[in-house]
Amino acid sequence: MRLSTSTNFFSHRLNGEDTPYIEAVRRCKEAGFLVQDVNFCPALDGRTELAKDNWQALIEDVRNEAEKLGVEFTQSHPVFISGHPSNQPAEKLEYYREMMRRSIIASSILGVKWAVLHPTEERTSTVFDTEASVKANMEFHGFAVELAMKHNVGIAFENMIEGPKSKRRFSSNAAELVALIDAFKDPGVGACWDFGHGNFLYKDQRIALRTLGHHLKATHMNDNCGTADDHLFPFHGTVDWHSVLPVLSEIGYSGDLTYEAHNEFSKLPEHLKDPVAKAGYEIGMYCLSLANH
Repeated sequence: MRLSTSTNFFSHRLNGEDTPYIEAVRRCKEAGFLVQDVNFCPALDGRTELAKDNWQALIEDVRNEAEKLGVEFTQSHPVFISGHPSNQPAEKLEYYREMMRRSIIASSILGVKWAVLHPTEERTSTVFDTEASVKANMEFHGFAVELAMKHNVGIAFENMIEGPKSKRRFSSNAAELVALIDAFKDPGVGACWDFGHGNFLYKDQRIALRTLGHHLKATHMNDNCGTADDHLFPFHGTVDWHSVLPVLSEIGYSGDLTYEAHNEFSKLPEHLKDPVAKAGYEIGMYCLSLANH
């Protein structure tokens, strides 16, 4: 198990611009992160190199620079649609599919092992039905899973938030993630556990990790107080890191401990982000020592 971070530490600037991937990779590396997760999410809004016409050449440039720096990409976060796909206009869904296609191919170019997807859910015919939601995910995400398998990229479905506003939500529960993963019947499909999301539903997230067991392939490490998806550094919220992280070794988790704590940086001027990233690295290394216990 190694410490990793999403490139979204250095994603958006106060002037509204996006930090180029190569610069973000360099700055993450300078903060200490030799393992990274590349964030493709802004491409759905027509932003970042992935949304440009020459996206493939630009991603190859990122790969080449990472190789020079000794940086390895093990996770990625492709684009995702908020809400139910049926509520989206046709042109938005078409653009989403194209950006998802690019996300998967770019992940392959960068050598990513696990691309993290957000599960959808079925609520049109029933209030809540696990079987219906599993079927809806296989239909909606089937093309992405099939494409990922062709490009030797694993798919890790992420646990979603179940809170006061979202109410009952499919995949916030670890057992539902297992049901979804098992339905694909492919070792290239697994789970990503987001500790911040888990903090909304589980007072003790050890239960969730033990339920996932060998299905767990990726992580999103961030903290909150269980009321908002804050994406903060560990110990800046209410997650009990001392109890939950050792369970990763207990269940034989072989992936990385990957930060998704971008809100620590979202309001910072550029010159303050680098020292904060280095502080985050030190916090992360302590977390890694707990996880590798």
